[in-house]
Amino acid sequence: MIRVIGLGSPWGDDQAGWLAAEDLRGMFDEEYVEIKLLDCPGPSLLEHWRAEDSVLLLDAVSSKSEVGLIYNLEGEDIIYYTAPSLSSHGFGLAEAVALATGLDALPQRLCLLGLEIGDPHNTMALSPQTEGSIAKLTKAAHDKIRRWLSE
Repeated sequence: MIRVIGLGSPWGDDQAGWLAAEDLRGMFDEEYVEIKLLDCPGPSLLEHWRAEDSVLLLDAVSSKSEVGLIYNLEGEDIIYYTAPSLSSHGFGLAEAVALATGLDALPQRLCLLGLEIGDPHNTMALSPQTEGSIAKLTKAAHDKIRRWLSE
């Protein structure tokens, strides 16, 4: 099973991961690809995968790079990516992956596709720059899923 998990919240540019995950609905057989949306899950993220799963995380990233840049981090590399903006929600993604590593609870395959967003403090509408980049994140996720399904 491939689990696609859109991370973030339903507000502003932080919803980028959610929107890309939603865009993937209907593109793949639900028997092989499951899509979830999680609002700042913290350590409970581990409850949404199993060791035998392939997990694709989609999230907004704010590291002051060019809006629309796609990050592709595999497995434990997520821990070592130390940009403080991987999460602005306290116990973040890097901490959840570190916890899973310590508990020997990482999924078989784990990948983070992150979309560089504009203003992380924009909690109202999706900014035009981020909105224009959602399709890039969706395509990157689609391509990753296709590769995993063919392996």
